[in-house]
Amino acid sequence: MDVKSAFNNVDKTLLGKWMEELGVETDLIQWTMSFMSDRQVKLVLDGEVGEPNAVDTGVPQGSPAAPILFVTYLLGIFDVVEAAVPGVHGLSFVDDIGWWADGPDDKAVAENISKKSKTDPSAPIGSFTPIRGEVIFCSRKDLEKKKLFIYS
Repeated sequence: MDVKSAFNNVDKTLLGKWMEELGVETDLIQWTMSFMSDRQVKLVLDGEVGEPNAVDTGVPQGSPAAPILFVTYLLGIFDVVEAAVPGVHGLSFVDDIGWWADGPDDKAVAENISKKSKTDPSAPIGSFTPIRGEVIFCSRKDLEKKKLFIYS
């Protein structure tokens, strides 16, 4: 699963809430809120500089703090999906999320992954590309057929 316009859509209020829930020190949360407040952007086209426009969402790209703040923001997606679909777990690499599930057999795992694909984690986070990917079943048992599913 891929988070669309990942850094641009970080909501500072939600980020601050999750930082509190994680037990981040108040001073660091206040610094983060200040870092993400009162920002402006100007467009430059063919040497012409446009008027400044206020920016109230997103993490300033190019800052060393940006990836850390984004990953902290993204932590909420795991709680939402894992609470909605027990047995499904997530792992992220910046704005890409992979999901895995445990189960007694391939049918149970397929059902869990299918439930996850119907979970709408976008409400608290932002928007996502449609679910697509590969599911690979690994088992200690000798299965008659190895299965590979592509979800689109």
